[in-house]
Amino acid sequence: MDWSGVLDVVQRYILNVANLQGMLRLATPVILAGLCALITDRAGILNIAGEGMILFGAWFAVAGSYFFSSSFAGLFAGILTGLVIGGLFALFSLKFRANIIVMGIAINTFANAATIFLTRAVFHVAGSFSDPKLQGFGPINIPGLQSIPILGPLLSGYTFVVYLTWALVILTAVFLYRTPWGLHLRAVGENPQAAETLGINVGRIRFLAVMASGVFAALAGVYLSLAHLNGFVDLMSAGRGFIGMAVNTFGGGAPLGVFLSSLLFGFTDTIGFRLQAERIIPVYFIQMLPYLVTLAALTFFTVRRQRALKAKIATSHAGD
Repeated sequence: MDWSGVLDVVQRYILNVANLQGMLRLATPVILAGLCALITDRAGILNIAGEGMILFGAWFAVAGSYFFSSSFAGLFAGILTGLVIGGLFALFSLKFRANIIVMGIAINTFANAATIFLTRAVFHVAGSFSDPKLQGFGPINIPGLQSIPILGPLLSGYTFVVYLTWALVILTAVFLYRTPWGLHLRAVGENPQAAETLGINVGRIRFLAVMASGVFAALAGVYLSLAHLNGFVDLMSAGRGFIGMAVNTFGGGAPLGVFLSSLLFGFTDTIGFRLQAERIIPVYFIQMLPYLVTLAALTFFTVRRQRALKAKIATSHAGD
């Protein structure tokens, strides 16, 4: 076996600082989409509207940055949009008892059409919008860290939203496992009837969880439009809302699991771009890679869960 060829592939595609940097950057919107799915899943709600929330967050972040000439105005506009869309989703699905799956599909469909229409109506262009007036988020070089070999380039030089995402993973874990509000949220998701008997307001907890999911998804849109591309492209969410649901499932509904699972998708995207640049694999196959990884991850997780369930049933029968 030609080990030199294997080592060359490993060095070029795995043990490569540039690829690892790309992995962390491309994993960022997936992490946020995963947190969007996680926070509602913990409340016992299946939120499939993440895709539409990401699109709305991306568009209004661009609009805020363009009209106010400030990246943080765009960030605020994106977050506000996430709160509004999340609030509407919660209002119709929880208060008015609309079918939550239908509501999620409606928001996704409406976001696709509305952002395309708004781009044409407001910016008078079709397909994509970018302008010198747009203020995006530039890289932040952490003093003292850059001089450290490997670790410095790996952890320094990212945009504000990347570092905010890492902080949100930690804060979400602290919230879920170290605060009474996180305990209430998990109780509502696991057994809402028991939680209600303990005096927990199930409806309010779920309403706030859906609004928080809107903020997470909108931040993913802000990253795509102001930190990754510095502009808006039609349908730029590119399935990340659904991949976020897969990441949450594969990560076991835990913030750290979501983070690590998202790195897998970020790494897949990075390798895909590298292969596309080197023209090793047809571009259409490369575009399929994130979705193939999603299917493989969900298949693996489902098989493992079924085997664990069968083992548990067999153990209980043996005890009887």
